Amino acid sequence: MAVNIMLFVLQLYAAIATSSLSLFATMSDSFMDLLSTAILLFAGKAANAKNILQYPTGKSRVETAGIIVFSSLMTTVSIQLIVEAIRTIIAKGENSKVTWLPILFIIIGLASKAILSIYCWTQRQFPAARILAQDHRNDLVINSFGLVMSLLGTKIVWWIDPLGAIIIALFICRSWTSTAYEQIKLIVGKSADPGFLQRATYIALTHHPKVLQVDTCRAYHAGANLFVEVDIVMDRETPLWESHDIGESLQIKLEKLANVERAFVHVDYETSHRPEHQKEE
Repeated sequence: MAVNIMLFVLQLYAAIATSSLSLFATMSDSFMDLLSTAILLFAGKAANAKNILQYPTGKSRVETAGIIVFSSLMTTVSIQLIVEAIRTIIAKGENSKVTWLPILFIIIGLASKAILSIYCWTQRQFPAARILAQDHRNDLVINSFGLVMSLLGTKIVWWIDPLGAIIIALFICRSWTSTAYEQIKLIVGKSADPGFLQRATYIALTHHPKVLQVDTCRAYHAGANLFVEVDIVMDRETPLWESHDIGESLQIKLEKLANVERAFVHVDYETSHRPEHQKEE
């Protein structure tokens, strides 16, 4: 977080001092990194604040909604950068003035990102560290490209700088629209992958000797986590108390799986009935 703040301040100075659109594009990317961290921290705290009366199933989907909102902001900023760069090209702007001090600041920021990327890569056995390493590597590429395009715009021909801003903005826009699309699929209720469905079905089928078969097994996203619905079949002569205990213990077992937010187990005595939910008819 501290490195991101430092990088943003250095890039903000460099962008203002040089009036380079490429550096403004990289600066906006750094600013959005800070904003995304703040949004995700807020969303995480909101998700952990429990209110059973108003939110019976919790607020874990707040984080997914936060990512979608942030992705929309990022896309909007990228489009605005593209518009400004096109305006500059049409107006036939002047060469940006890149001096040694802004370059030094950007190099310091790049070196910091490189060190962080290497450190996170050494901790790649942790998923969060792998994600951070990838993020730092992407920032390193974008910022280096922005610096090169800004220098070329100063030394060779002026339109290279706004062209670099357009390329960076298009890259950022594509990245975040893809992220938004993936998160929208999760919050809408995308099915779990086949491997998880097979695992959940196997767990249900082998849970207890009195489970004769698994009628249906569904798992779908409710944000980042999963809801699981399992219909098991037992003998019609099984006492109510026993079928209840078997179903409840299976529910507890399923909810212990990674990324499972809630599991629902329904016990039946045959499989030839009509769909039990009106929406499935």
